Amino acid sequence: MRLLLKMLFCALALAGFVQTANAAEAPPPTQGPIYVTTFFEVTPGKTAMARTMLKDYRDAVRKEPGIMSSDILAEVGATSRFATNEVWRDWAAYDAHVKAGPRDQLYTKMLPIQFGPPDARPHLGHFLAPEMGAPTGNSVIILSHLDVTPPAIPKLLEIMKPLSEGSAKEQGMTKYQILRQAPGVGNHLRLYEVWASERAWDAHNLAAHTQQFRNELAPLLGTPYDQRKYTIVN
Repeated sequence: MRLLLKMLFCALALAGFVQTANAAEAPPPTQGPIYVTTFFEVTPGKTAMARTMLKDYRDAVRKEPGIMSSDILAEVGATSRFATNEVWRDWAAYDAHVKAGPRDQLYTKMLPIQFGPPDARPHLGHFLAPEMGAPTGNSVIILSHLDVTPPAIPKLLEIMKPLSEGSAKEQGMTKYQILRQAPGVGNHLRLYEVWASERAWDAHNLAAHTQQFRNELAPLLGTPYDQRKYTIVN
């Protein structure tokens, strides 16, 4: 009996510690903007249905308080994969969205056709180049995910500085953002890039600052470099 009571006490203490830790990690409600990428993968034969669902969701979200932008992206070469890209004014607005109807309705509608649950990743801005216009039909949209071990974070941030500064000055750059996943996952970063054309995108990949970054990044990576190309869904 004494052993059982001791185990129960330890379990309650651990639960209290976890709750305290989670509360400590809760972001300030006024912190923002919040950049949210959510990935969807559906049955290949249901892509038209998924597009309709996502468009209805996007149109509803654009009317929610605190939304700054909401777009749908379709992965090039993988027609059954989509992503939504949203920017929210602050954590309070994003938290209210998570509890609102359009998100729950979309997730419920997706259940019969999805390969897995939607994967939502909120971020804070680390580097944001001045935007040079909205995407067009010729634009190349790139999402890249970087995952390094925690001890490598200082080195990663160091080598990102010349990459971001050089990329922001390139011809054909429409949007260049380095986003850091939050809260509590500082070693996961996402690059969100929009280039005016394939030619501009190719030139960026061959630029000295990009080549130097990729060479220095390779030994830091915890998982393979994940880079995907998208087009915007109107």
